[in-house]
Amino acid sequence: MKKFLALVLSLMFVLSLVPMAHAEATKRIAVICDPIGTNLFLTQVKDTIEARAEELGYTYSLIECTDSDKWQSNYEAAAHEDYDLIIGVGWQSGSYAKENAEAGYGETQYAVIDTDAGSDAVASFSYNEEQAAFVMGLMAGKAFPEQEIYGYIGCFDGPGSWKYRFGFMEGVKITNPDAKFTFNWTNSYSDPTNAHEYALQMQAKGCTYIFGGAAACNEGIFQAALELAKEGKYIYSIAQDADATTPDNPYIISSQLKNTGVTTSIILDKFFAGELTTGLTELKLADGAIGATWVTNDGNFRNTEIMTDELIAFCQDYVAKIISGEYPFVLADEATYQFNIA
Repeated sequence: MKKFLALVLSLMFVLSLVPMAHAEATKRIAVICDPIGTNLFLTQVKDTIEARAEELGYTYSLIECTDSDKWQSNYEAAAHEDYDLIIGVGWQSGSYAKENAEAGYGETQYAVIDTDAGSDAVASFSYNEEQAAFVMGLMAGKAFPEQEIYGYIGCFDGPGSWKYRFGFMEGVKITNPDAKFTFNWTNSYSDPTNAHEYALQMQAKGCTYIFGGAAACNEGIFQAALELAKEGKYIYSIAQDADATTPDNPYIISSQLKNTGVTTSIILDKFFAGELTTGLTELKLADGAIGATWVTNDGNFRNTEIMTDELIAFCQDYVAKIISGEYPFVLADEATYQFNIA
């Protein structure tokens, strides 16, 4: 009887350790970002985090910063919650990830997406946007080679937009070396009002193509395109981050893709393999994290009058050359770059 009781007690002790071991093995991950509905690249992160949780065996928290003041408090709170990995999304995350990572709370690892934290304690993942913008320029120049003026509407004028502007202009000039460009800024990531007005003004100046580089403000360009088409006037544009081509608006001919879902998977795979290294990693066309609808990725709707097989093959040829290194593509200095302003 004593042996039986001893055996039972031993089994109970062993079984009691099973959930404890499981708990120790379960990683906890936090994602800190703006409200997820504000931008498609945030939705891509959310979807990937949710989709891979069971596969990799982690629990997660999505911590949304409802205003700019929440970034610091959310990072500080997460840093003291013993997460194994904290992923910040967007430029706002850089400084807070750096501050908390360098403070050394526990064993937490830090990663940021779409920014450079500038810290040896943070794994930073940014993008070579100029490569994807170059493909957008190739499209515009090839589809509308007789245009004198090409439009560009962005969020804010500054170093952050230069990679987009440079790539776009370089792509256009492959087929239209004398092209002129006109630029406007919404000074917002989400209000489409200014983008709508600028699109109407650009069409009046002779632009058939407008580069949509204004995040959610691009909706103003898309609406202007629909309105102008009813008058027999036409502008074509692109979306940003995720595919937005649709038969409801055939004037959106492509999207410059920034696949934060792919980036999130890269971070997760490296983290669980024990290979998440700190410092800056710049993702390129070759990584599959950036691209262009109908050139590197399929889309929802293809306007075959504009996006012809010939046009797509033309762009794909340059993509292959960039990836192989046959066509070196280096970001120029904005102060010395020569281009024509309309």
